[in-house]
Amino acid sequence: MTAEVKRVSNILDRRFEGHWKQAETGLYVLAAIAAWIVRFVQDDAFITYRYARNLARGNGLVFNPGERVEGYTNFLWTLMHVIPEKLGWSSPIFSQVIGIALMVATVAVTLRLARRLFSSQSFGFLVALTLLANMTFLTYATGGLETMQQTLLVVSVAALLLPVTESATGVAARRVGAGLCAGLAVLTRMDSVVLITVWILVYLIALWRLEAGSSDAGIRDTGSEANPVKAVVVAALQIGVPAAVLVLPWFVWKLSYYGNLLPNTFYAKSAANPLVPPLYGLFYIAAFFVSYAAFLLIGRFRRQRKALFAVPGVAQVMAVIPVWFLYICAVGGDFMEYRFMVPVLPVLAMVAAYLIDEYKSPRKEVLLIVVLLFFSGIHRVMPTIIPYPVLTFTELSHWPNESTTSWKGKGELLATEFPGGADLAGQPVLAVAPLGVLPYFADLPTIDMLGLTDPVTARTGYPINPYYPGHVRMATVQHLIDQGANLVLAQPGATDPEAGRDSYRLSELTFLYPSADLNDLPDTAQVIEIPQIDGKVWLVIYLTPNAKVDAAIERNGWNVYPIDHTCVIEDMDVVAGSGPFVDFANGMSRMVGERTCPQT
Repeated sequence: MTAEVKRVSNILDRRFEGHWKQAETGLYVLAAIAAWIVRFVQDDAFITYRYARNLARGNGLVFNPGERVEGYTNFLWTLMHVIPEKLGWSSPIFSQVIGIALMVATVAVTLRLARRLFSSQSFGFLVALTLLANMTFLTYATGGLETMQQTLLVVSVAALLLPVTESATGVAARRVGAGLCAGLAVLTRMDSVVLITVWILVYLIALWRLEAGSSDAGIRDTGSEANPVKAVVVAALQIGVPAAVLVLPWFVWKLSYYGNLLPNTFYAKSAANPLVPPLYGLFYIAAFFVSYAAFLLIGRFRRQRKALFAVPGVAQVMAVIPVWFLYICAVGGDFMEYRFMVPVLPVLAMVAAYLIDEYKSPRKEVLLIVVLLFFSGIHRVMPTIIPYPVLTFTELSHWPNESTTSWKGKGELLATEFPGGADLAGQPVLAVAPLGVLPYFADLPTIDMLGLTDPVTARTGYPINPYYPGHVRMATVQHLIDQGANLVLAQPGATDPEAGRDSYRLSELTFLYPSADLNDLPDTAQVIEIPQIDGKVWLVIYLTPNAKVDAAIERNGWNVYPIDHTCVIEDMDVVAGSGPFVDFANGMSRMVGERTCPQT
């Protein structure tokens, strides 16, 4: 005898029948609390905060006063952060609170879209639960970046336009609303164009079929002769004009202010080898699904996919997934914990909810859900063993962190030693790879060694090997000299001081300034050891002289050493011992030092 098919959504129906408003409210409150518990802010968010701070100070939308470079990709999100910077509030806390509110709104919009798509109140609620159970989605409610704002806006476009299955009331208002959301999404992040274009085209095609009386879209009885061309043109204008009113003035301003439509980050993140990013993008997508144990749902997907796509409108909503995955492959993925997956997670949550809804064995269903939740939960606590394909939330989190040895603590130390801010004459110029936390708190002129805010490095910097998304070029030594860099912080870290040391070899500095040719360092360059409270020292390359730096060295008694232009290959090893993992780690470390210390 075949076991009776049961549904999780039926359980929810029985539990919350007549109390759906209270259930939704409770869900949103719990979602906000959970997001606050797992909150974090990552380094890149502080790039946004620094741009916003300069605008609040009257310096313009720039990273360094007087340098017009678009080193951000989140215009609207950056403008929003002028508010806390102008009022003296905490930008990280502001971004977390706003992000959680946007996350709750995203869940609400997703719930309503799923409820309308599947004609089920309880299934919509199950989709919302599934979405919130995804740790990547929940944690990116914070993080300090525009991720959740983009997700809310693009999903709102879909919710306002889809599914197109029959004539609806208030069509014009919904189209205008979708156009406004589309424009705001592009202002939030330019690659929103990929998502909204798919859904708008799907809508217009479905509308054409509807107006033409196509059998697979339904026949609309309007009492008058249908005119597909007119209907599509009117709809396109109702969507496109509001979007254009928002986006076109921004494009004009970008051209006049920065001299380019594309942000400088586009060039900084474009790999020299065009074959590598697509392969890494595939790896990124596959790793995401494996890390969430999606392989456990493959059997159910094979059995239920026909029924899923037979639901009217499902194919319209799902059309965005393969296109977005192609985009991820084109750009080569991302190094942040599956951040690029977030904009389509509301859609993927519908698929996942559909697959877990139907079951026969309660024990197997409970076991499946427990295992899936376990795989999701470890995303928040798992450390990064190797940084491929992404850094986990543990490594990405840089705030709150009050340690004096953190990047925040290092930035505050520099602000104390060199007070007065970036506008004060004679301030030392920093050269940094992680451009967020440390420069924000140091508030000193800063050169981005990865090229996000530096057009020269973005286009002509050393290609970084091996490929790592978002980090594909490194500033040359000569460029830093030409730009007047004094202190090369590069990859800020700490090491144990060595008694009796009289110099530093180049091979001991490749971890600090990777992928460049340190043989180009001038003979006058030195290494400063800045003591940390844990007994370690922070190594900084003193590239070109600065009176304030000299005064700080004398005032604090910092040790200063010459640089010996020699290499000992073993200096570049980061792990002692033997074995495959040791060989891999040390091989990677030696690879980033290859230009300085060739091994052949």
